[in-house]
Amino acid sequence: MWNEDDSQEFMDYGRYFVPDREAQLAIISRLIPETAEPFHVLELCCGEGLLAEAILERHASCTVHGYDGSPAMLRKALARLERFGPRFMSQQFDLAASDWRQPSFAVTAVVSSLCVHHLDGEQKAALFADVARMLSPGGKLIIADLIDPASSAGRSLAAEEWDAAVRERALTLDGRETAYRQFQLRKWNIFRYPDPFDKPSPLYDLLAWLKTAGFEAVDVFWMSAGHAIYGGQMPAG
Repeated sequence: MWNEDDSQEFMDYGRYFVPDREAQLAIISRLIPETAEPFHVLELCCGEGLLAEAILERHASCTVHGYDGSPAMLRKALARLERFGPRFMSQQFDLAASDWRQPSFAVTAVVSSLCVHHLDGEQKAALFADVARMLSPGGKLIIADLIDPASSAGRSLAAEEWDAAVRERALTLDGRETAYRQFQLRKWNIFRYPDPFDKPSPLYDLLAWLKTAGFEAVDVFWMSAGHAIYGGQMPAG
């Protein structure tokens, strides 16, 4: 189970452990429809506010509602995004619960990064259906997350590529392998060190659940080292 120690560890090492982190944030932000009219984005598990920051910077008419289960993460997000004032609103929540799934505001997009894999398959399908009901016509769901490779060969490749990505980021950002050694020491690579708390699903299943929930234009927008950005759009009405 995720705790505040895990939150602090991710805040300390996330910039190394997440492949192409900056590119992922930019891709998700670009996939949100451009509009001059005010609109709302709901971010599930907003962490320290990096994705919300990218969205708020790109979309001047947007308000982001950042939900997270970690008080430490929410404090960090509020401090990071203070300059946006009321355009960032935070709330503590439980991703698996249902009490937050009927928001009081119209939702143009729901985004999420590295949290949906903590739900099992049935819970993911239910989440997608609930998000479909809360989205405005034409609204989008965009998820960046770990996926479960369909074969042992694919899993081995994902593990190797994730190791290589972290090593490269450590060397690029710091000029040394210290962060990469922590990645190995902490057994963060779930393709090499499975953890019951992590329940990634095959990409095919994820896309099928989106289609069943009523999403159109279901697609994969980016993929590397066992990580993918995928999602879909609700009918325009």
